[in-house]
Amino acid sequence: MKHFSKLLFLCPFLFLLLFQNGISSCTKDPIHVTDTVIKKDTIIKIDTIVKKDTVLTTQILTSHPWKVLEERGVHGGAIIYYYRGGTNNTQSFDNEFVTFNANNTGVLTINSGNTYNFTWSFANPENTKLTWTLLNTPATYTITWENIRYKNGNLNHDQYFTDGNTGQNSHTQQIRMPK
Repeated sequence: MKHFSKLLFLCPFLFLLLFQNGISSCTKDPIHVTDTVIKKDTIIKIDTIVKKDTVLTTQILTSHPWKVLEERGVHGGAIIYYYRGGTNNTQSFDNEFVTFNANNTGVLTINSGNTYNFTWSFANPENTKLTWTLLNTPATYTITWENIRYKNGNLNHDQYFTDGNTGQNSHTQQIRMPK
C-alpha cells in the first residue's frame, strides 16, 4: 500500500508537469504603454515702446483756441484749483480761452468776457517754452509757459507771471484742450 500511496501522490504531480504548457484557461492581451509628454515653452518678451510727445508747432498752436481743462497752482498765496465740470473748483475758468495767431499775435478772453490782445513767441528752439505779453492792459503782464508738452491733443504746461496790478506772483500747471 505504501507503493500505491506514493503512486497516487505522483500521478497528479506528473500530470501537471506534463500538461502545463498545453492547457490554458485564459488568454492575455498585450499591454501597450503610452507615455504622454506635455512640453510647455514659455517665452516672455517685454517690449518697451517710448512714445514721445508730438513736438508743438506754430501750426498746432494756432489751429484753434485753447480752453482750460485743468489748472492747479498758487496765485499770491491763494490756492487755485479748477477742473472743467468739477464741483470743488476754487474759481471758474469756464469761459476763459486763449487764441494764438500765426503772425505772433493773439487774444485772451477771460471768464468775464473781456478780451486782451497780446504778442507771443517761442523762447527756445524745441518749442517747449513760450512767452506772451498782454498789450491793452493797465499794467504789463508777460506770461510764460514752460515745459510745454502736446499730448493726446492737449497742451500741458507750467504757467507763471507776476500780476502787474498787485505784484503778486502766480505759478500754475495747466492742461488746455481745443475749444
